[in-house]
Amino acid sequence: MDPTILAAGAGIVGGIMGAVVGGVFALKAAKRQVEVMLLQARGDVNERLYNQSLTIMCFFAEHPEVRPYFYDNKDLSTAESELEKLRVLSSAEMVAGFMELVALQLTEQPEDIQPRWKAYIVDAYNSSPVLRDHLSTCTPWYADDFLRLLPVESVPSSTPTN
Repeated sequence: MDPTILAAGAGIVGGIMGAVVGGVFALKAAKRQVEVMLLQARGDVNERLYNQSLTIMCFFAEHPEVRPYFYDNKDLSTAESELEKLRVLSSAEMVAGFMELVALQLTEQPEDIQPRWKAYIVDAYNSSPVLRDHLSTCTPWYADDFLRLLPVESVPSSTPTN
C-alpha cells in the first residue's frame, strides 16, 4: 500500500478524532455555561423578589397605620381617615402585585424555597380582608398561576369558561 494513502488516511482519522474530542469539550463547556447562566438567572430572580419584599416592608415601616390591614385582619371600615383608607387600598394593589410576581417566578426558585413563598401568599391572603376584597373585585387583573395558589374558597379563575 502506498505510504501517501496511509498518511492521508491517518490524517483523516486524526482529524475526525480531533473533531470528536474537541466537540465533546465544546459541548461540556457549553453545558457548563448554560448551567452558570441558569444559576445567575435564578439569583437575579431571588434578588428581585427580596428587593421588592424589602420595599414593601419599608413602606409598612414608614406607614405603620397600614400594616394591621395586612397582618392583623383589620377591617377597612375602621380606617380613621379617607387618606388612610386610600393608602390601604393602594397598598392592597401593591401587595397583590407583588404576590402575583412571586407566583409567576415560583418555578425559578429552588424547590426548598417554593413552599415558603407559597406560604407567604396564603398567609398574606388569610391575614387581610382588604387584600381578599381587592382580589375578589379585581380577579381579571391577575394571572391564573397566582390565583390558583390562593385558598380554595378564594377568588375564581379569570379564565373564561364556555
